[in-house]
Amino acid sequence: MVVKSVTSLQIKGALAKRHEGKEFFLAECKNGPTHAPDVEGLVMFDAVAIDKSWSRPRITGYEIKTSRGDFLRDAKYTRYLPYVHEFYFVTPAGMVQRHEVEESIGLMWYNPKSGGVTTKKKAAYRKIEINANMLLYIIMSRLEGDRYPFHSTQAEYWRDWLTHKISSRELGWQVRCAVAGRLLRLESEVSEHKHSTHVLKEIRGVMERHGLSWWGDTAATLDRALAKSYPASLDTMRKRLDEGVQSMQNMLRELDVIKARGALTDRDGTVEGTLYPLGEEG
Repeated sequence: MVVKSVTSLQIKGALAKRHEGKEFFLAECKNGPTHAPDVEGLVMFDAVAIDKSWSRPRITGYEIKTSRGDFLRDAKYTRYLPYVHEFYFVTPAGMVQRHEVEESIGLMWYNPKSGGVTTKKKAAYRKIEINANMLLYIIMSRLEGDRYPFHSTQAEYWRDWLTHKISSRELGWQVRCAVAGRLLRLESEVSEHKHSTHVLKEIRGVMERHGLSWWGDTAATLDRALAKSYPASLDTMRKRLDEGVQSMQNMLRELDVIKARGALTDRDGTVEGTLYPLGEEG
């Protein structure tokens, strides 16, 4: 079953891993410069591998297909054959079968689970005349030379060096400006944070002085206090007065109880009247 999520990039990565440390590998390889193509026309391989061998040189070309429709419509692959010793179609596993490719062309399958490629049909080795334009393209587009040999004169070299130095200086200036701007924004944010913290401390002090709790929902507490038309301290005074009235009422109830007990004692035979000290009876 074909896995639809397979991409060309995944297959190129698997091919690169297959040739890593053994052959030279290059993705997106042309047979020459775009502005001056070969007489056969400009062609581009999805990938190319070159064996490091003088006795039996081998250039392998790869054409990647991730959809069956693209494979069936491809009629240009024959133009690739003169440039490589071996040519392979590389597809997701199961998308193309061995009998669907020509006898001299190879077939590889990419397994998305393992991330590797396996050869399902070996390509025939064909003797070709190695194309010089293609090799020059590989060298010029992928290899880096020393800086000085690419300049015709020392004056040209130093002019380029000075231009590069100026460009680097401009880049440095732009970076410094960006960093300075970032620092200014951070300093502004820190200053604003300090101011907000100071304001919150002052609000907390005001609330404590007026007997308002700043624990919990501080905003709601402050909103209720500000919504009143009289000072919050009056609520405290009222609460204390209510507590005093309640205390007096309790004392009066206790006094009534004492009086009631005295009346019961009189009914049990105690002489009612006024008691005078000795020598002062009337």
